[in-house]
Amino acid sequence: MRVLFVSGEVSPFTAASEIGDIVRNLPEQLHESGKYETRIMMPRYGVISERRNRLHEVIRLSGSEIVVDDEIQTLRVKVASIPGIRLQVYFMDNVYYFKRKGVIAGKDGVTFDDNSERAMYFGKAAFETIKNLGWKPDVVHAFGWASSFAPFLLKNELSEEPLFESAKIVYTPDHADANPDLTKERCEALGIPSELAGKSLDDVGASYADALIHPSSANGSGQGARFGTDPESYMETANTVYEQLLGVTV
Repeated sequence: MRVLFVSGEVSPFTAASEIGDIVRNLPEQLHESGKYETRIMMPRYGVISERRNRLHEVIRLSGSEIVVDDEIQTLRVKVASIPGIRLQVYFMDNVYYFKRKGVIAGKDGVTFDDNSERAMYFGKAAFETIKNLGWKPDVVHAFGWASSFAPFLLKNELSEEPLFESAKIVYTPDHADANPDLTKERCEALGIPSELAGKSLDDVGASYADALIHPSSANGSGQGARFGTDPESYMETANTVYEQLLGVTV
């Protein structure tokens, strides 16, 4: 089974919440089982040191032009290995959206007012990179606000793409205060239904997902499964959800 991870956090590159640790451990567990192939996508934030983390650009994957709200921005794709394991992370790099000294907010603590545009850019960039790789996922697992538009894109813009038409989408909310609720004007600018006005980015991700898996730190029970506090349990939780969605046993 092939699983694409699309996440705003991957430890140790960024670890603002539990999400970063999950996306650090779960792909490794799946990969080591011998039953899964995985790919990991995340933004290349300005707080991520290229030298310390040994990022290098993948020329053949770079150069795509991604459009968000009539703004055309060229994508650069970089790659690095997670320390201690053989898994690579693909970094979606763009100066306009990501070269800032902060993930959700600046040094002054003020939330970036274009986080929804940044999330849309990241979602489009991740899928464009997968198309350029020619890699067909069975499951796309999106984590947190930065990946919140991945379910919408998969169900709408990519629904007839051969690489994605049969893929299932799982969303794990991070419950981060990444942006004020979407306005009708912002929905129009992003090319998403006006019915999403008033929703948070997590709400949007959940609305289009085939299944939800909450982090253990989430308040309340909520709909869907939940990761445990023990990293060793991540694979069992995810594997159960993936199998149910695909109707197979791995």
